[in-house]
Amino acid sequence: MKVLPSIDLSLGRVVKRVRGIRGTGVVVGDAVKVAEELYELGYDSVHVVDLDAAEGLGSNEGLIKDVVKVGFKWVQVGGGIRGISKAIRLLSYGVTAVVVSTMFYTSRNTFEELLRVVGGDKVLVAVDYDNSLTVRVKGWREGGVGVDEALNMVGNYDVLGIILTYIDSEGTEGGVDRRITNFVRRIKGLKEYAGGVSTVDDLLFLKGVGVDYVIVGMAIYRGTLLGVKYV
Repeated sequence: MKVLPSIDLSLGRVVKRVRGIRGTGVVVGDAVKVAEELYELGYDSVHVVDLDAAEGLGSNEGLIKDVVKVGFKWVQVGGGIRGISKAIRLLSYGVTAVVVSTMFYTSRNTFEELLRVVGGDKVLVAVDYDNSLTVRVKGWREGGVGVDEALNMVGNYDVLGIILTYIDSEGTEGGVDRRITNFVRRIKGLKEYAGGVSTVDDLLFLKGVGVDYVIVGMAIYRGTLLGVKYV
C-alpha cells in the first residue's frame, strides 16, 4: 500500500484543515517548497486539493502547475472540478488523474461527457462522507446520498477508482474509520482512503482491508508519519 502526501491549497499556501473547516489546522507553507521537500524525502506521488476552488472562493491552478513540475510520477488533483474544460486543462499540465465529486452527484451528464472526452482511466470519484455515512458535496457544505448508494452509482462506470474520505476524522489524526471494510470490497479499480490516519497501525489496518493508496496530511506535516512511503 502506498502513502500519498496531501497537498491542500488555500490562498496560495499549503494548509491542513481540521474536518475541512476554513481557519482551522495549520498553515504548512509555500506550495512549491513543500512539494520539493516531499519529493526529496522520496515521495513520488501526491494528492493535491484546491480547497478554494472546492468552496467556489478562488483558484490555485497556477500552483498546481508548479507542483506538477517538481517531478512526481503521480499527481492526482481534486477540488472544484465541475466542468470538462477545467479537467482537460489540468490533465494538460501533466496531472495524472482528476478527482471529481460534486460533478458526479449533481451533473451526471457532464460526468459522462468527461469520461468520453478524457477516458475513465484518468478520473477518480470522491466519496466524502460524515459519521452518518452521508456523502457531502460542494466543499462538504451540502449532504447528498448515502455511501452505499454512492458506491452503487459509481459502480456503473469504468473509472480509475474511488477515494473514500471520512470527513469527521479528516485532519484530526483521530484514527481511521474501521467501517470501511465492506465499502472497500465493492470498489472496482484503485481503492483510496483519507481521514484520521495517524499511526502505523492505521496504515496496517488499511492495507489489510485492501486499500491501495492512503492519503495522509496532518500526520506527515506534524512528523508522526513523515517519511513513511509504503506499508
